[in-house]
Amino acid sequence: MNLRTAFTTPPVPLELPKGFRDAAVLVPIWQEQLLLTVRSANLNSHAAQISFPGGRLDEGESYEQCALREAWEEVGLPGEHVEIVGRLSPLLSPFGFRVFPVVGLVTQEPQLDLNAHEVDKVLWVPITELQTTAAYTEVRQLNRLPPNVRPEVREVFVAPDSPFKARLWHYPWKGYDIWGLTGNIVHELLERIRAAEG
Repeated sequence: MNLRTAFTTPPVPLELPKGFRDAAVLVPIWQEQLLLTVRSANLNSHAAQISFPGGRLDEGESYEQCALREAWEEVGLPGEHVEIVGRLSPLLSPFGFRVFPVVGLVTQEPQLDLNAHEVDKVLWVPITELQTTAAYTEVRQLNRLPPNVRPEVREVFVAPDSPFKARLWHYPWKGYDIWGLTGNIVHELLERIRAAEG
């Protein structure tokens, strides 16, 4: 599986809607396994859900710098042990973020140190198992947003003519449901790998 060849096509651009902020996540791959986190049940957003390490961009950061910093802060993955190979297409989060997935190959066996405030555990998920799982999709009109979502963000998603009906992918894996933004990132990654392998 030559993952580098999956990123010869650039990601689909996405304009930053009014009221949204930029964020990035790292999609770490070690020996053809994805590193995913199970978020702490005590967090204010996406509690107990499965995600990639990531967060909001700091002033002056690139998407790659943000993704690497967040991976270090959340799971103790050193940035110098990650080779960035490309980006996936940005997505909108109903929490008001335009999220850029940055794909990186982990170059040394990971010795992780989890931030217990943010991460309960990590999952190492073989890409080949995701390729054969019984994935399914649903389309949602995002009209039930969390109460703390900013009004301008809510307007983007709940307007009657909103183009942002969310097609959400689900990838069941060993009792976990990898879905939503994370499921959509996984889906594009698998599609790119499939296309690269011909």
